[in-house]
Amino acid sequence: MSKGPVIGIDLGTTNSVVAIADQSGARVLADSDGSKLIPSVVSFHPSGDVLVGTAAKERRLLDAANTVSSVKRLIGRPFTSYEVKQARERFAFELSEGPSGGVLVSARGETYTLSEISAFVLRHVRKVAEDALGKECEHAVVTVPANFNELQRSATKAAGRVAGLEVLRILNEPTAAALAYGYNKTSNERVAVYDLGGGTFDITILQLAGDVFEVLATAGDTFLGGDDVDNLIADDMAARFLESQRYDARQDRQAFERLRAAAEWAKCQLSDKANIQLCIEELAYGDGGAALNLDYALSRERLEQMVQPLIGRSFDVCEDAMKAAGMRPTQLDNVILVGGSTRIPLLQRMVAEYFGRKPQASIDPDLVVAQGAALQAKALSLPGRKPSAALGRVSLKKVVQPDVDTPFSDDFEDEVTNIGDRPPVPPPPVARSARKATLPGQAPPPPPIHLKKAEKLAEDALVDTPTRSREEPFEDMRTRVAETVDPLDFQPTRTADASGLLMGLGENTATRGGPVDDEPSGLAVELGDDAFGTPSEVPSDEPKSPPPPLELPSSAPRVLEAALDEEVSTVTGALPVPDGPSAPLLLDVTPLSLGVETVDGYCEHIIRRNSAIPAGQTKMFTTARDKQETVVVRICQGESRQIAGNQLLGEVVLDGLRPAARGKVQIAVRFMIDADGTLKVRAQDVGTGQQQQIAIKLIGELPDEQIRTLRERHKAKMGA
Repeated sequence: MSKGPVIGIDLGTTNSVVAIADQSGARVLADSDGSKLIPSVVSFHPSGDVLVGTAAKERRLLDAANTVSSVKRLIGRPFTSYEVKQARERFAFELSEGPSGGVLVSARGETYTLSEISAFVLRHVRKVAEDALGKECEHAVVTVPANFNELQRSATKAAGRVAGLEVLRILNEPTAAALAYGYNKTSNERVAVYDLGGGTFDITILQLAGDVFEVLATAGDTFLGGDDVDNLIADDMAARFLESQRYDARQDRQAFERLRAAAEWAKCQLSDKANIQLCIEELAYGDGGAALNLDYALSRERLEQMVQPLIGRSFDVCEDAMKAAGMRPTQLDNVILVGGSTRIPLLQRMVAEYFGRKPQASIDPDLVVAQGAALQAKALSLPGRKPSAALGRVSLKKVVQPDVDTPFSDDFEDEVTNIGDRPPVPPPPVARSARKATLPGQAPPPPPIHLKKAEKLAEDALVDTPTRSREEPFEDMRTRVAETVDPLDFQPTRTADASGLLMGLGENTATRGGPVDDEPSGLAVELGDDAFGTPSEVPSDEPKSPPPPLELPSSAPRVLEAALDEEVSTVTGALPVPDGPSAPLLLDVTPLSLGVETVDGYCEHIIRRNSAIPAGQTKMFTTARDKQETVVVRICQGESRQIAGNQLLGEVVLDGLRPAARGKVQIAVRFMIDADGTLKVRAQDVGTGQQQQIAIKLIGELPDEQIRTLRERHKAKMGA
């Protein structure tokens, strides 16, 4: 790895921020004009130059068709998605479908992927950092919304590569903010990070216990943000203009872009003022070429009436996160506001009402995410850190593997990392509000239901590592067991379909010679525990005693220990950055469930939402027809049991299978979400031990050759 600095980048919808953490502390870097907020806008000039930042934002008012903004809302989305359809109706620049199903932007006769547009912003931000530091910056930690799916995270990584950056870590924005907020605090508390930016909303619940940052739950809406407020105001302006001048500015993309720019200004002004007035000159031209102006007045009260339903949507998401965390809003100790849109006074009042306390006001909502990213970047740059490997957290789970000559090799980063000797972490506290609610002599509230289920699942799955309730004392949170797939959600009666997967609960019908309804072209999947084929029992309502210890004869299958780990080390503000190996520890979760397509368009979830990451699950697949050598498995993310209700990610191709009778080829396929929240898949032929790293064909994915070509085009256009 280069000896140069590792920077932290908040790649935002509206603005981007870059920060560095060194011996003098964590600080945000400003551009040559002294601005710390860099507009995430790219404009293609008639001269052939590419303008980024403030210069590009100014051209938005003159050349909207060739000035691109807010692409973060669309990055990683298929062209056919509802969000892209909405954007095509709003954006002044042209969007089209790419060859792999992604979105392309057209400007001055050329087309650009959304990753490439984001790469222009990242390259500009990188140059700001290099000018400020006087050093070349080749490595970065880049933040994304917590609820970004695999396509969006992959597209963001591709943007970094096109910009010439090695992205060491993709870090969730609310988590980065919590790291910056909580460093060097000795108190134990539960906090909510309410993050409403220009295009996305996230809510993350965390337990801060000494130097440990544990994410309890996260939820979000990747199409909710300040841009929607701007559109509401712009629509109101257009309605006023239509009423007074009988001209619909919404049909003129350049005119409407000017309204959106004015709406953004009005929104910001009304955070401090009760009323604003503005005049947009020559918005359109009437009969005889007469200029038509718009005089517009807006009060804060009127704005609040307009945006209240929009802000209210965020609290539906908050309810989802609170339910997943197993607590109520009043049980939290603090609320952190992140994102420029949280400056809206109505939003702050609604947040205070929902959580029963005033939100934290000591941090800058625009800058805190970049600071947290810089702190994580500093941790990865410390001597002895290997950013490509798992770093410090050990999440150990034992799974049973059939007796195969060649086990999974170590090149998949499954080794256990020694985290060193550290003092025990104190137990998490009971929230202040919970202590007040418990009267003398009254029994404390029961632990959250989902924790009870997790404990039961650990017993059912024969995982011989004890599970811990968040309400119980514990010795060290640095060793955790990854959550198992919830067998209560499986449907026990599905058998076969042309989708390519044959499924059974406990017994594999293809292997055992059971009836098959038709001849699917794919695989049969045995829905056992994460144990390479160990069957799950059909759950019942009857209580059952814990299973006895698992005893295996000498000829029994070996035990495969899949160790996935992660460590986040961070500091905040102007506090000094420690050089020693000991650093705060982050335990994050995956925001969306990962599944595969099965019978009749159903989705079988493999890794559940809010599972601790890195997380892995292994499923047993068998061939569903004679002499089958190749199969295609469709992968999706989302919570629906129907694949049509989830985000289709792409396909996993299993090829080179040895020809044999149906059900005689057993493939152990491991799905793993790494510390970045991105997906890796690996397969092993149980009979021969042959294994392969599987290429995931993501929708809109850029191949390596295209990334190299785009990188060269970037250098030519930006003179880098």
